[in-house]
Amino acid sequence: MTDFLQGGRKPADSRGVRLRRTISVFVASLTLLSLAAPVLAADEEWEFDGGGWGHGVGLSQFGALGQAQDGRNATQILQHYYTGTSVASMPSSHWTRQSNALWVGLIENTTAVNLTAVGGALSICQPAGICPPAGGFADATINPGETWLFEVNPLDPNQCRFRKKDVGNTGWKACNGRIAGLSPSSRVSINGTQYARGEIRFVDSAAGFHVVATVGLEAYLFGLAEVPSSWPAEALKAQAVIGRSYAVATAVLRGGGDGSGKDPGCGCHLRDTTADQAYVGWSKESPAAGNFGAQWVAAVQSTDRSVLIHPQSNYALRIARAFYSSSNGGASEDVEFVWGGTALPWLRSVGDKWSADPDINPLARWTVVVPAPRIAAHFGWNSVTNVRQIAGPPGAVIEFSGKKSGSAVTAKMWGENLRIFLIDNAFRRDGAAVRVSPYISGIGYRGPFLDIVGNTFEAAIIWLAQQKITLGCDPPLNSNFCPDEEVTRGQMAVFISRALNLPAPDSDHFTDDDGKFYEAAANQLYEFGITFGCRANRFCGDQPIPRGQMAAFLARAYGLPDAPTDHFVDDSLSEFQPAINKIASVGITLGCNPPTNDRFCPGDRVTRGQMAAFLKRAAEWDS
Repeated sequence: MTDFLQGGRKPADSRGVRLRRTISVFVASLTLLSLAAPVLAADEEWEFDGGGWGHGVGLSQFGALGQAQDGRNATQILQHYYTGTSVASMPSSHWTRQSNALWVGLIENTTAVNLTAVGGALSICQPAGICPPAGGFADATINPGETWLFEVNPLDPNQCRFRKKDVGNTGWKACNGRIAGLSPSSRVSINGTQYARGEIRFVDSAAGFHVVATVGLEAYLFGLAEVPSSWPAEALKAQAVIGRSYAVATAVLRGGGDGSGKDPGCGCHLRDTTADQAYVGWSKESPAAGNFGAQWVAAVQSTDRSVLIHPQSNYALRIARAFYSSSNGGASEDVEFVWGGTALPWLRSVGDKWSADPDINPLARWTVVVPAPRIAAHFGWNSVTNVRQIAGPPGAVIEFSGKKSGSAVTAKMWGENLRIFLIDNAFRRDGAAVRVSPYISGIGYRGPFLDIVGNTFEAAIIWLAQQKITLGCDPPLNSNFCPDEEVTRGQMAVFISRALNLPAPDSDHFTDDDGKFYEAAANQLYEFGITFGCRANRFCGDQPIPRGQMAAFLARAYGLPDAPTDHFVDDSLSEFQPAINKIASVGITLGCNPPTNDRFCPGDRVTRGQMAAFLKRAAEWDS
């Protein structure tokens, strides 16, 4: 096949092509220089696209915000996320509602804490026993502004004491104690966090002591900092109901029917972190928070005793243990998919358009990056060959493939394991914290292509990808380049168009390229005099391109000067001999029979790897 030259538009003057091309390359160079980082990193990386933050089970807090903004009430919000549930009043006599009944773990296994009285005096007792208000028969009183310690004896880990900083102490005794007399006007600051409800307990542990707040259920909720208090009232009420429901179900699960049991890891029924629920004490309801603190307290009080129930629940009072998270990417997850275990009828996947709205949820969409070496290290492999999504979302399942000791290996990951894997191994290109959910919507490969390692043209292929001249050969993932595949005329047109940064074409010049991926590129090359098709009005873009034709494309595209030397012995009969000598004279080609390289093989078809080398050398000559 010859490159059609008869008829149609005449070849453009090479100086005109070169002048217009130089302007384009200058603009392209400015664009590349403005990038903060190269398109591809030196290492192989996998990008995970997703949405949401947290485990994705049950209510989405940002979804609840969106629903409240849409005018839905708390019950409607809850019933959307928790299938088959209703809101009911729990018995006022339940043990969790009694004063100091709930034990909330504040600090685990520590050896010393700072205690400061804020606003009023506090009683301290050791051992805990009965601790009356300040001025009674307490072991000591912490006066307003004073800072004391509760600390372990460095010589005997079974003994502790209260000690006023720099002076006095209560003597070494067993490592359990108590602070009484807490109220909004008489608070204790423990390592900088203030508490104004219930009492504080110090509980002996194997590695020092635990610090625990003992409060009633409603007082506990006053300090629950799961959502901003500035949110709409119905969103706050929904949060209060699920906070109460989770607290009661979990406390009974650990404490039993009367609360006497405790989790030995914290000496508590509930931890104050998001391992259970975020409890921050006084700062949530403090007037220092403006009217917003009062709004949260009002939401708690207006839902007093309200819990979420389901007829099939096996938890206490048929409470639906109400798991929740910050958000999801557009649908919640089935509970058993995330953590395994038994399916719960109220924790089913439901659609959530509000969570997926970036105007509502700041983490509606995100991309995190995991370097291939971290994936290999996680599984104990030598290398990673592929990462692909085989299910979801929701219910996203990711399949990893690699090599270990020369053998092919695979592994699958989903749910909470996938989320933790990303938290431990991923980063964001903008430097922001990695906040993710199991809701994965896509995976992309960035880096040297997986199939070019050790290839003769590896460096040229990487350059080609870095310049955005190629994306790969296996869309949409594009993790491979296919260096040994033949280049078609259409692909060649796209490569040159991107390399020269050609402007959009003015007209359609061929009849056989309509709707083809190379249509615009073919017309661009025609208008710049780089090609005129394979025959009248036809481009033949699906045909492989021989090396001789490729030489003609490049010689015209780069406006190469005439060559005074004949470089090869096998091109004398080729119509492309002048172009072949041009690209040889400037170093774009060396030949096809190394190390002699006295032959060009003009009829051989160009491979993608060879094409990368030709374009890279052309760009280097032109720079």
